[in-house]
This record gives sequence, C-alpha cells and structure tokens, in this order.
Amino acid sequence: MRTNPAKEAIELVGGILENYANRGVFRGFTRGPVRAGKATYQMVWHHDRRLEMIFDPGKNAGKGTMRFPRLLPGIPPGSEMHGEFKAFLEARHAEDLPEHRRIDPRKARARSINKGGNVSLTLSIEDGDYGYATRRIIHLVDEIFKAFLGDYYEYQVENLGLDPDRY
Repeated sequence: MRTNPAKEAIELVGGILENYANRGVFRGFTRGPVRAGKATYQMVWHHDRRLEMIFDPGKNAGKGTMRFPRLLPGIPPGSEMHGEFKAFLEARHAEDLPEHRRIDPRKARARSINKGGNVSLTLSIEDGDYGYATRRIIHLVDEIFKAFLGDYYEYQVENLGLDPDRY
C-alpha cells in the first residue's frame, strides 16, 4: 500500500498542535481545510487572539514551511520595531542559546515578512523533521509574545487587544 508523505506530515503536525491544545496551551484549536496540499490550523492563544498557522509540507521531500500570517499587525515596514523583531528571530538560531530555546539552522530557519504593516512569521523546514519544526514554531511564537513583546506594552494594547486593566 502506498503512503502519502504529505498527508502523513499534515496529520503529524495536527496531532502535535492538538496535544498542545489538550494540555491547555491554546484556549481553542481547530483543524482547517487542506487545500492545494496546504493545511490550516486555527488556535486561540495570546490575548485571546485567533491565530492561523499554515503548513505546507512542500513538494520536495523534507522541505516545507510553517507560517503564521499576520502574527503581528500594525508594525510599519522598515520601522525600528520590525528591525528589532528580525534581529530577535535571527538570535533564536545562536549556538549559545540552550538547545530547548534554539532553532537549529540545519533543521529549520525562522524569518519574517512585513506586508503593509502586517508581520508574518515563517519557519522553513530543512530536513523533513516536521515534529521538530512544529514544536520550534510554537515555542518561538510563545517567546515572541512573552519575551520580545514585553518591551512593547503600548503596541500590545493598541494592536493585539491587551486589556490594560488586566495586565
């Protein structure tokens, strides 16, 4: 019987995300449709925002992407904040970070794109280890909200719905 590697990868990623939801990491989680070989997953997470992750296992074995479009809205292209965000992502690949916080550049690579003030996060998968990539991107998004955005309180209130009366 022939196996479908892309379908297996989509199921693996969905299962890992569902496990995070079952452990209470997300406040809500749903699997979206698979279209043109790309899977979507929605989660309610930081500041009760509905975030979408798009997983494309890719056509070449082991070379896929995971993307959070519009992860950070309201950041002007070329702004100091976007530059600091790109530097933050690059620093996640540093060898001096503990292994559980580091993204091994031989396995995956994080980058951001700013389109019209909406910053997306993409993780390019280099070696087909979709489990590793899923865990790394979820930990990275968590670190973005808990560490990077810590210096941007006003941004969180104005753009992410942070309730100033709660925090």
